[in-house]
Amino acid sequence: MMSNLMKSLLLATLFTTLLPLSLTAQRGLGVEELMNDGRPRYMADRLVVLQEPEIDTLVSRHILMNASKNGLDGWRIQIYRGGHRTANEDSNKICAQFMDEYPDIPAYRTFDRPNWFKVKVGDFRTREEAAKVFFEIQSKYPDAYLIRDVIAFKTQVVK
Repeated sequence: MMSNLMKSLLLATLFTTLLPLSLTAQRGLGVEELMNDGRPRYMADRLVVLQEPEIDTLVSRHILMNASKNGLDGWRIQIYRGGHRTANEDSNKICAQFMDEYPDIPAYRTFDRPNWFKVKVGDFRTREEAAKVFFEIQSKYPDAYLIRDVIAFKTQVVK
């Protein structure tokens, strides 16, 4: 039977031996990996990024911060906001109508307290991207306007 001192010593030795292995396994994505993501191998070999290692650390922190938000900062178009008695049904109808008219643009129906039902559409990284679609749909949805929101990831960057 091992004494408590021996158990503690063995545990401390294992911990200090295995800790560096786990730290190297948690290496984040670097700028070079992000830039080469999705490129054919022959093109990926052409890109060489010369930078300080701290930049990779900052990029990894940025990715983790956005992943914890379940999205990233971007823009959407709000096409409906109602707080009256039939707002729930109205928002359902408007959301369904929009999805029929524009099947390629995602639509999101939300409820914000105290009593606002909202329909927001699109996942745009920049205001300019959102403005292009906004001008297309403005004639059918005259009360629409651009808003900043947390948008869904279009592709998963983290491997």
